[in-house]
Amino acid sequence: MNLSKYARVANELGIDPLSMFRKVGLDHSCLNTPDLLVPESAFATLLETSSAQMGHASLGLLMGSYWRLSDFGPISLLLQHQESLAAMLKTLKDYNHLISSTVATEVVTQGRYSIIQLHLDTERETPGRHPTELGITALLSLCRHQLGKSWSPSSIHFSHSSPSSTMSHRRVLGSEIVFASDFDGIVVSNDEMTQLNVDHDSLMESHARSLMEIHAPRPASKSLEQQVRNTLQSLLPHGRHSIAHVAGALGFTARSLQRHLETNNTSFQETLDAVRSQAALRALQNSQLSISEAATLTGFAENSSFTRWFSKHFQQSPSSWRQQNLNRRLS
Repeated sequence: MNLSKYARVANELGIDPLSMFRKVGLDHSCLNTPDLLVPESAFATLLETSSAQMGHASLGLLMGSYWRLSDFGPISLLLQHQESLAAMLKTLKDYNHLISSTVATEVVTQGRYSIIQLHLDTERETPGRHPTELGITALLSLCRHQLGKSWSPSSIHFSHSSPSSTMSHRRVLGSEIVFASDFDGIVVSNDEMTQLNVDHDSLMESHARSLMEIHAPRPASKSLEQQVRNTLQSLLPHGRHSIAHVAGALGFTARSLQRHLETNNTSFQETLDAVRSQAALRALQNSQLSISEAATLTGFAENSSFTRWFSKHFQQSPSSWRQQNLNRRLS
C-alpha cells in the first residue's frame, strides 16, 4: 500500500509520521520512496494506531480526499483517456495488479443502477474502517474525474458502523452515506456508467494502451474458479448467487460453467460453499453484526436457512460458534 498521502494528513492532524512508523514497525524509508508498496496489514495498523491517537480521526477518508488520477500510478494516462466510466473501471480492473495485490473492484448491476463494489483481500477478521474508506474515496475521485468534480453518486455504502461524527464524511463524499450496509461501494445510475465523454480521443487511448502493453503487460488470466469466487463475493450480499447469475456475469451459460468447473475437479456448489464459509466466519467474528446480518452477508434470506447450512458445515449453530470463538479470544 502506497503511503504518499499519509505524511500530509498526519502532519495536518499534528501526528509525527516518523514516530508513528517506528511505533508500528515500519522503516522511515517508506516516506522517502513514494512507489514503495507497504504490506496491507502494516498499513492498516498504521492507520488504526494513528487514528486512535487523534481521537478516532477518519484518517483513511482524509487521505482519500487528496487522491488524484495520477495516484493510480502507471495506468493514470490510460485511465485519463477512457470513453466512459464503465470503460474506465474495466481498464482499472485489467491493470489492478500494478496498483495493489489486496484491493479489487467489481461492478454489479441492479435494475437501473450499478454498484461499484470494493473488496479488500485480508487475513484480518475485517478489512478495517480506514483502509475501506480510503479505497471508496479513491474510487470516488476516479468517478468524478470522468463525470465532473461536482458530481455525486446516488449513495455511498460502508459495511462498518457509523463513526461518532460524520461531518468529515459529508464534506468529503457529499452524498447520501449508508453505514452498516451489506457491502462497501458506490451506487451509480446505469446512464452515468455509460455516459460518453465528449472529449474522448480514441487515438490517444490507443497510444496509452500500447505503452502499457509494452512496459506493463497484463498478468496471466485468473483461473475460472478464482473468477467464480470473486464474482460470488460481489453477488452474495445482494442475494444473486445462483449459478445462472454467476454464469451470466462471466459470459457463460449455467451448463457450460458447471462443465468447465468439473473439468477442474470442482463444482459450483463447492465453490459457493467455500465463499460462503469465508463470509460467514468473518461476519460472525464481528460482534457488531447480528446473526440475521451475518445470514444476509452469506446470501441467505432467512435465519433458519443460514442456521441449517452453517450447522451442516461446522457441526454447530452460528450463535454457538460465535460464543465459542469469543471464549477463545478471552482465554
